[in-house]
Amino acid sequence: MYCGRRGRATRHRALLVLGAALGASLLVGGCASSSAPKAAKATSFAFWPLPPAEPRIQFVRSFQAAGDLNLQKASGLQELIFGKEDVRDTAIEKPYGVAMRNGRIYVCDIRYPALTVMDLTNRQMRRMGTTGVNHLTHPVDVAVADDGWVYVADNDRNAVLVYDTNERYARTIGESGMTPVALATHGDRLYVCDIKGQNVAIFNRGTGELLGKFGQAGDGDGEFRVPLAVDVDRAGDVYVTDMMRCRVQKFGPDGGYKGGVGELGDYAGSFARPKQLAVDSDGVVYVVDAAFQNVQMFNDEFALLMSFGAGGNFPGAMNLPAGICVSDDRLDLVKDLVHEGFEPKRYVAVTNQFGPAKVSLYVMGQLRPGYSVADLAPASVEVSEGVGQNEASKGLSALEGPEPGEGDVQSPEGGGLE
Repeated sequence: MYCGRRGRATRHRALLVLGAALGASLLVGGCASSSAPKAAKATSFAFWPLPPAEPRIQFVRSFQAAGDLNLQKASGLQELIFGKEDVRDTAIEKPYGVAMRNGRIYVCDIRYPALTVMDLTNRQMRRMGTTGVNHLTHPVDVAVADDGWVYVADNDRNAVLVYDTNERYARTIGESGMTPVALATHGDRLYVCDIKGQNVAIFNRGTGELLGKFGQAGDGDGEFRVPLAVDVDRAGDVYVTDMMRCRVQKFGPDGGYKGGVGELGDYAGSFARPKQLAVDSDGVVYVVDAAFQNVQMFNDEFALLMSFGAGGNFPGAMNLPAGICVSDDRLDLVKDLVHEGFEPKRYVAVTNQFGPAKVSLYVMGQLRPGYSVADLAPASVEVSEGVGQNEASKGLSALEGPEPGEGDVQSPEGGGLE
């Protein structure tokens, strides 16, 4: 599964959805107009981990431009609500941060001064934050709160821009001297990775009040060299990726150090160039590594569960991956793209900074009762496997729950994302 730096790779069979069979739509029933063509069912699949292990991750499809969603022309009402700037060409060039909620994927394209919104429900792309005095200039990360408010880190404006549920600018959050590169929300709190201050700032996301900070420059527990990503689990614990130290650390809600994982290496459980991370509602931690070209998955005590993705030319391959997010809602939107023997539980979206697969969508889940790995094998395709597959598969039982070069953030002295 790893595309390791030692160059060891073999060819194995796995099950991975081929997005070319999507047809005209991601929609089901009432989400589309009556004249919309029906989606074709996918016929080729593959999953991670590789057989004979039971699959837990399935690739669904990738997106780059508006045509990938079978874009419909915006109606007059949509132009009234979102503005004409939202229906211009929306091809994604170099995505970084990503968030997903209620069938919408929000993408920060560091080549474009706007936030791209991929609306899977309505099969449309649009851009927000493009007009007005407080427009976006260099968005690098995005978070969507439970109430639908959208928060965008702009490391050129050195602030977090806030948008309401209608995607209209509402306010700015930040403080003088900070350079925000990553965001996460939990309740009324907004956590912001400040790459210049080498810390994580905590704000009240409604009022913008600074509630506190934790971390400082250093190599000890609770310290950072380049804090590059942040997310919060259901209990309120905070996870932070430190790119230079190749480490992920866990903190309490107010910044008390709780533990960490990772070091520089080319084996499962280590990191070479860790980027963003995400924590799902079961406490599974997903960490993107741009050098391994994969995502490693850990439990909340940092035991390695598995990994997925690799470099290559097959569907679901990764090419300088950077951003990641998870979402538990609107799984019905891809029901025709998921193998009938696989039961999806949540989405996992990953951004790739090179190649045509700019935003790749996966589902995490498990085999449906009555199905086996052998039942899925006839529709399999081959994918590359890299370093660490055997080790990364040892922790799979922990996933069982009650329900079946370019684009790096540089040092503070080096500036932004390029």
